[in-house]
Amino acid sequence: MNQKMKLLILSMSMSALLITACSDTGKGKAQTDADDDGTGAVTIHTVTSEYSSAKYPKGDDITNNVWTRRYKEKLNINVKTDWVSDEYETKLNLAISSNELPDVFRVNPSQLRQLVEADMVMDLTEAFEQHASERLKGYMKADADSYESGKKDGKLYGIPQMHWGLIDQPDFIWIRNDWKEELKLQDPKSVEDIKNMALKFMEKHGGYGIAVDQSLDYLNLLAIAWNAHPDMWIEDRSGKLTYGSIQPEMKNALAEWAEWYKLGIIDPEFAIKDFNAMNADIVAGKVGIQPYYQWWGYNPGVDTIANLGKDAIFYPYLIPTVDGKEAKQSIFFANNNYIVMKKDAANPQAVIEILNDYAYIVDEGNGKEKPETLSALLDNDIAHVVGAFRVLNPNSDYEQFEAVSKALETKDTSGLTTSGMWQKYNNSVEFIKNATPGATGDYLQQGAPKNAYGLAKKVLDSNNYIKTALWGVTPEALSSYGTTLDDILTEGFTKIIMGSESIDYFDVVVQNWRAAGGDNAIEAVNEAYGK
Repeated sequence: MNQKMKLLILSMSMSALLITACSDTGKGKAQTDADDDGTGAVTIHTVTSEYSSAKYPKGDDITNNVWTRRYKEKLNINVKTDWVSDEYETKLNLAISSNELPDVFRVNPSQLRQLVEADMVMDLTEAFEQHASERLKGYMKADADSYESGKKDGKLYGIPQMHWGLIDQPDFIWIRNDWKEELKLQDPKSVEDIKNMALKFMEKHGGYGIAVDQSLDYLNLLAIAWNAHPDMWIEDRSGKLTYGSIQPEMKNALAEWAEWYKLGIIDPEFAIKDFNAMNADIVAGKVGIQPYYQWWGYNPGVDTIANLGKDAIFYPYLIPTVDGKEAKQSIFFANNNYIVMKKDAANPQAVIEILNDYAYIVDEGNGKEKPETLSALLDNDIAHVVGAFRVLNPNSDYEQFEAVSKALETKDTSGLTTSGMWQKYNNSVEFIKNATPGATGDYLQQGAPKNAYGLAKKVLDSNNYIKTALWGVTPEALSSYGTTLDDILTEGFTKIIMGSESIDYFDVVVQNWRAAGGDNAIEAVNEAYGK
């Protein structure tokens, strides 16, 4: 399953656990109100996951920081974090099964479905309608499908946390620029161009041609060159929904990759390399081509520039087809998290007020808040630590890119109206002037002559993409298989690529996938989302 779209899911046994957990053992309204600290403040209990890249001032941490202090000082709301875990999903599952829930918390789509079915979470319809700001409601209108996915029978149980926008989703082939220019190579216009470029890089610099890892997530990004859409649910020739990974087009891609592996283009050790090991080879200068998402500049880009210098920068290119066209991109359902409140929690209005404030800070705060206040709230990834207390603007990155691009072109910054726009603009300028490694991500995403969002905007504006048919919560009959079905495909495809099995083994892999539950999954998806 595509890494960026994987949903962490529960085992089938969770359903039974939830049913037995419906007795009221959680903290109720009276106890919640009893947590008042004597100042008349509302107290809300939550839980959250670690956020390793956040950098806190001395004395602060994820439970006590500029955000929690703002909640108290501006909104008169105490937010108490009952626990923090780097295994959030696992610990939350245990909390759900024992009905030891905080007032408000973040869940994935499968958890939302099971909590609603077990009658363990609050209907937030009235609270949202009465107290959500127009901006927050506008986010829901901007991605109505995601908003509807948080409902059952017309009632809102999970407020979708949304996403930065579909502009995040198109994928690219990233190419090391100094090697490309040294050999005077043209931009790749076909799959054959990518293959030849990889061979020339190997001849000149050694190593191997293309960096991928054992998950096949990154290699699978290239499958659209053969009009294959792995990990997506698409219509087959009869109009029925089916899984893209088992289609004949995928077989064509695998046949080519097996040839690349024989030539040494694909990392000969990919089958034992995880994500970090794959990127370590980029940073070490062992390889000059990598299929990757739009955020290459953040990781491994920062470390690559820090280690190899600014000339070793990689630039993104649209993935071409085998016949020299621009490949049709894969677009997935982007909302992976929802905000829920346990059924007997008090003060849903307070939760909505915090969400309103987050939206205001991120999208309206510039010019309305002191610069030092915005800096403290948003710099160093502090904006990411708020757990269940944020909803994103699904148009934010598209709007941001347009504003930043115009400002960089005209030098007129009057159109930069949010702190995010200023961050992207300032970091782009910083990289242009000083090649500061820490600014690489924003520069390559939005500010470079060849930038990821510029290409992605072209994809979206031209509608050159296919959206998955599974546009919402994963059916339980599919999620109950966990990673089993995709593991069958990954293992079988790896054998084909490495040559231990012939390309005809693809048909055996598909048969095994179907027998292990794939056919049941297909029927479940068609029942939920088919025409």
